[in-house]
Amino acid sequence: MIRSSGLANPHPPPPPTTINKLGDDLLVEILIRGLPNPRSACSSKLVCKRWSSLISGPRFNRRFVSHGRETNPPMMPDPNELQSTIRSVLPRMPLRYVRDALRVLDCFRDLVLCGFWDLGNHNDELGRSYLVCNPFTKQWIALPLAPKKPVGYDEAVTRLVCEPCNPKKFDLGDDDDDKAAFVYSSEYRFRVMCMYQVDLTTKLDVFCSESGKWIREALVLKGHIRRGCKRIISSSDGKLFWSYHKVEDLEAGQINRLVAAFNPFRLDIPPTSIDVSAFSAKPWWVISVSRGALHVIAFEDNASPVRRLSIWSLEEEDGKSWRKLCEGLVNETSKCGNYQVDSCYLPILHPNKPEVVLFNWLAGDDTNAMLSWDLQRQEVELFAKLEGGTAVNRFVVFQPRVHCWPTPIPSYEELRGLYNGSYQFWAQSGNEGAVPS
Repeated sequence: MIRSSGLANPHPPPPPTTINKLGDDLLVEILIRGLPNPRSACSSKLVCKRWSSLISGPRFNRRFVSHGRETNPPMMPDPNELQSTIRSVLPRMPLRYVRDALRVLDCFRDLVLCGFWDLGNHNDELGRSYLVCNPFTKQWIALPLAPKKPVGYDEAVTRLVCEPCNPKKFDLGDDDDDKAAFVYSSEYRFRVMCMYQVDLTTKLDVFCSESGKWIREALVLKGHIRRGCKRIISSSDGKLFWSYHKVEDLEAGQINRLVAAFNPFRLDIPPTSIDVSAFSAKPWWVISVSRGALHVIAFEDNASPVRRLSIWSLEEEDGKSWRKLCEGLVNETSKCGNYQVDSCYLPILHPNKPEVVLFNWLAGDDTNAMLSWDLQRQEVELFAKLEGGTAVNRFVVFQPRVHCWPTPIPSYEELRGLYNGSYQFWAQSGNEGAVPS
């Protein structure tokens, strides 16, 4: 036997320790605090199979979002705020990382489309500069200056339409709002649609995320007039819906509302009409979207204070027939605390629950409350109340749908790093409607 000479080290170094020897819970917390955004999380999944499994799991997704809310809690906003949202769905929070004043125009899940302008430069280009942002992750991307508005335009409305690419499904667990699996994607194609009413023609300006440019007057829709353009809504399946009247019907003294569906990713295909004749006898109805599907909220009678409300869904198989989901009765016994539910203003469907109607109760000076009415359970409760006495905008209320995993911002190389945070950057570029060089 050969013995080694010399004295043994009385304090041998501890065995090497790696991060992979940590428990799952501790490793998840370290990753959450070390990853600045969802894009970094996606890249970190390539490190090893264990990291990929943890980051892809629903536990990591929930903690990632909740940690972002804890580290960036909502504050009393300045002019850079989300004004027309419901706190319990998408918390009001200032967008202080954007230097210009904002106007919320549309939303898709937790992505928000805003029109922005310089506070000291209110001119004809107001609302013609846009950005897409995610207030949870503080990601944003500015669009190039849009084409000038058509001469003689009437009622302009702007909407955001997204189409997922390379979808992956994740199970969200046991939460009531998220039992169904949702589609997550690291990339999106998206369109920003500016619609104008010019005489009897509807014109569109379309921004394409693939090219980073605007297509001016990409499509001209003839033969109908839009009414109530602020109720134009977009669905998460990449389509845009709106109600309209045919010109020939108006000339004949008939008022027949129709619904159009348009795919902005196929500009070569004209809009299609959806048959809504089943609701022609209803005193009043409005279209809404829940879980990415088109629905109709219809009042069955005009009697007051008793009203019957029904919710209908468009069958996915044929896209033509309607199925009644549920109906409910509003009468003098329908109360929620001090709120008497005898008026139902601005009804929209809950983004995750098609059987739940959200509406504004408008009486006296109390105009900042939104009520939730579950037609299946026949329960009415206070859903949210805007802070600071801010009144609900009866014409602009959005349906944000926030999943456990924040939606990433689509990006394109042409615009990366160009925007310096002010409207004047685009105004001085001298290249309207195109990507500045």
